[in-house]
Amino acid sequence: MKKLTLTIVLAAFAIGLNAQTLNVQSAIQDLKKGYLNKAKEEIDLACENESTKNDAKTWCYAAMIYGQIGGESTKPKSKYKNLDPEWLEKAYNAALRCKELDTENEYADKNNSVFRYVGNEYYTRAVSAFNDEKDYKKALDNSDRAIKIFNNSGDKKFADDAYYLAGLCGKAMKDNEIILNYFKPLVRRKTDKEMVYTTLFSLYKEKNDTVEAVKLANNYVKNCPNDYNSYLTLAQAHLLRGDVEKGKEMINKSLEQAKDKPEIYSKLLGAAASILEANKDYEGAEAKYQESLSMNANQFESNFGLGKMIFNRGVDKLSAANEVPIDDETGLNEKLIAESNDFFRQSIQYFNAAIGYIDGLTDPEAIRMQKKNLFDCLSALKTVYARLEMYDELKPVNARLNEIQAQ
Repeated sequence: MKKLTLTIVLAAFAIGLNAQTLNVQSAIQDLKKGYLNKAKEEIDLACENESTKNDAKTWCYAAMIYGQIGGESTKPKSKYKNLDPEWLEKAYNAALRCKELDTENEYADKNNSVFRYVGNEYYTRAVSAFNDEKDYKKALDNSDRAIKIFNNSGDKKFADDAYYLAGLCGKAMKDNEIILNYFKPLVRRKTDKEMVYTTLFSLYKEKNDTVEAVKLANNYVKNCPNDYNSYLTLAQAHLLRGDVEKGKEMINKSLEQAKDKPEIYSKLLGAAASILEANKDYEGAEAKYQESLSMNANQFESNFGLGKMIFNRGVDKLSAANEVPIDDETGLNEKLIAESNDFFRQSIQYFNAAIGYIDGLTDPEAIRMQKKNLFDCLSALKTVYARLEMYDELKPVNARLNEIQAQ
């Protein structure tokens, strides 16, 4: 959101000498001349004067004067820097009072300019609290105030930005109720922000609320028809409620959208594979992973995804072997261990390919972002090499893990 400035358009007001008391007239003249300390003194008196305190014009000027005080207070060498530390709250309350009294909407445009300015200030403070101070409660309070103000002025776009920041505060605070309170209205307001839909979907999925999950995913597709991930989210929703065929249909719709964009198509194949894997369709998942790798072998996502899936299947076989009774004579234990080892062996090439991709990065920030992924790949290989008694291969893996942990 761009920083707003408050433009005072005094020429738009007809200054009727017979319609106002001396306090209001003086405030107007002082504001025109830039004498904010005098304008503040006069308008404060007017706001308490019996003849002007119920006049929308009085409060419109009060809002504009306090807004102007706020604008001047941000300038380093301003003589009005400490004129009124509570200017923001006073400007907002004055604008609210003006709106209440202005039954003919005579001052609506001018008053809304104050709402926008004040709302932007609250939003700016919220962003600063979120990014710089990491004070998410403070950021939430300021975002909430900005939402109310922008809704008062009818500025949907600005209000949506504030809703979104408030929802991010909820994520940072790990408070699901806050997330729901601010992200759900954005769905009704037809937001195009992917994180809103994916975050809400994850919450519904955790609660096993398939009804809300499907409803949310359908809204995602409706509001963001060109977002490739919208159909993948709807696919997950259908699979959650056991509709496998509908889930696969939505996966294919997502892929169809990106068929002429190889890079996106390849990534979507990996995402589709992970959805099928979660539904225990290992054959379908592997086919999607392999198709993705056939388009781009040097990538992290599908190499790691396929390696992890095969590794986890090996872990499942090993767990099943551990459940076989000690006195079992059918050979089931040995069979399951052999199958487990075979899966572990198959996973090696994909983990190494994922590590190779990370090792080929040159951008320091990209390398930093992949640090956890590198650790996960090496940890999986450590388990695999130990299980398969591949001790020569295990030594350099242990060395790299120790190096990462020491950083």
